[in-house]
Amino acid sequence: MSLPVGRYRFNGSTLESSDSNGNMPLYVADSWLTIDGSTVALDKHCARFTASAAEQGLVHSPQPFLDQVAIALSQPGIFNPRIELTVRGELMLWMRSAPERRTSIVLSTAERDPRETPAIKGPDIPALEELRTEARNNGADEAVITSPRGEIIDGSTTCLLWWRDGVAHIPPLSFTRLSSVTMQVIAEFFAEAGIAIVEQAAQSADLVGCEVWAVNALHGIRPVTDWINGPTLAPTHPHADFWRPVYEAARQA
Repeated sequence: MSLPVGRYRFNGSTLESSDSNGNMPLYVADSWLTIDGSTVALDKHCARFTASAAEQGLVHSPQPFLDQVAIALSQPGIFNPRIELTVRGELMLWMRSAPERRTSIVLSTAERDPRETPAIKGPDIPALEELRTEARNNGADEAVITSPRGEIIDGSTTCLLWWRDGVAHIPPLSFTRLSSVTMQVIAEFFAEAGIAIVEQAAQSADLVGCEVWAVNALHGIRPVTDWINGPTLAPTHPHADFWRPVYEAARQA
């Protein structure tokens, strides 16, 4: 089943074309990059969607819907699909063409944290997109959300990791944020290589001279080349140069 770019509603057995515009408020969403039918950790994305949907009150398993999504992904092309549980209780697939992928990123610190459901992807997407738009207006690509004490929590569409003296660091898991599938995959790579990930509460000023990554399922691993009105970061990115190809090779049908 090859589906062109567009929106599709699950009718209980198959995916049918929908004329919805994608502006419906969401209970849950998930998205990723699919290249010629291959996706990194599609099973983890589906598991996160299923768990979040149950938490948001979906009674029946979305597995029949997810099975149809997997079939729809098996086609040539580069896509950035999004699956949704809308506030009307509909299960939707949005087949989207993937935007240009970037191999680096510029950050700026957000002035506020607009998240209302930080542990579930979907409801906060419009607010986080506004935050990223503000960052772009300031010359950055991505906004970094911080705690009231200025400690790094998350990016508006990414998770952050930094290297200091050869050791990988992330914000504490006790900081409420989305459980990143990309970070889960990276953690598995690191575990196989014997690399520990240290949790650290850090402000942006603590990252001076560090190699910093911003990661997500669309772009994979991107080294941060600049932080607007923030720390001066490492000019080279040897860890990203090594691990980015490893991550990209994990894309499986």
